[in-house]
Amino acid sequence: MKKISGYLITLAAITVCLFFTVPHEAFAESLTSVVMTYQDKVYTKQIYDIETDKIKEGIETDSIRDIESLLDHLTYQTNGDVTVNKSAVINAVKTAISAGQTSVNIDLTKYTGNAGNTANTTNTANVANSANAGNTATPATAQPAGENTNVALTSGAADLGIDCMLSEASTRFRANEDRAQNIRNAASKINGTVILPGQMFSCTAAFGPRTVANGYGLGNVISGDTYVKGIGGGICQVSSTLNLAMLRAGIVPTERHNHSHRSSYIASGLDATISGTSLDYKFINPYEYPIYISAVTNGGVITISVYSNHDATKGIVYEPVVVGGNMSNTTHLIGKLAGLQVSDRICYSSRYRQ
Repeated sequence: MKKISGYLITLAAITVCLFFTVPHEAFAESLTSVVMTYQDKVYTKQIYDIETDKIKEGIETDSIRDIESLLDHLTYQTNGDVTVNKSAVINAVKTAISAGQTSVNIDLTKYTGNAGNTANTTNTANVANSANAGNTATPATAQPAGENTNVALTSGAADLGIDCMLSEASTRFRANEDRAQNIRNAASKINGTVILPGQMFSCTAAFGPRTVANGYGLGNVISGDTYVKGIGGGICQVSSTLNLAMLRAGIVPTERHNHSHRSSYIASGLDATISGTSLDYKFINPYEYPIYISAVTNGGVITISVYSNHDATKGIVYEPVVVGGNMSNTTHLIGKLAGLQVSDRICYSSRYRQ
């Protein structure tokens, strides 16, 4: 009997070992890809099944608002020369999704009209006047949490030359947690921000006071060695995602602080925490061209994109490289031209408690 019991225990142990050593197929969430083209410009949006189900039920989602923001950006990129019938495009997307299509391709030339119909833009940033506002970039007027803003250039800003995306970064969060409200709210406050050459951007100034009146709610914040609920908890995910996007655009922060503990949503050495008015995330636009920030949320994903002129980086592609361990490291910014490394700049160092 003891031998049989021993055999059974051994067999169970082998089974457990095999379960964890044999590769298992990873769960992949299905998604719908929306591709919108206008001449040489391409705009893409991926919509996960959790939102496509809502769209089929007639529920408005963050993805639909993101598509509207992309359409507004086409008007922005063309200095108002092209306007899009957003309602028609959105209806076409919804119809395709309702029909079960997982790949939606739209030729925007069929939905465009002449310039002059700017009444639908939700926010106008007078870039020509902002040059006299000091060295701190003024973010576009914030919309309610979860909604996107856009920038319509004035006639005096036609020579800004913003024509391409320099970089992009995305991080995930749990869309049903209380901190999600703060992530969406903070993202909406920097979406559409234009930063002129030599101007400084400050997350503390852009996000505004972390108060209920400013759209923030409760969320986890680090206090000592533990997490507690605080107003505005979660907005550091926005500043951290922005830091990664800016590094990929070749921009090193002038002020950046790591969290006391490593963040689950971004790799060690890439986070950027802010706290009150004492800890901030700042950078200066080092290029000869303005920078435009797009910050949108889609369910449980925040994506921040950086736009400028195609000649801003002189063809150099940047990528941050973290050297060291998870608890103590140094972040370098590597620049490559035509695949060959041409620069290696030390950005900052990080130390974590755990």
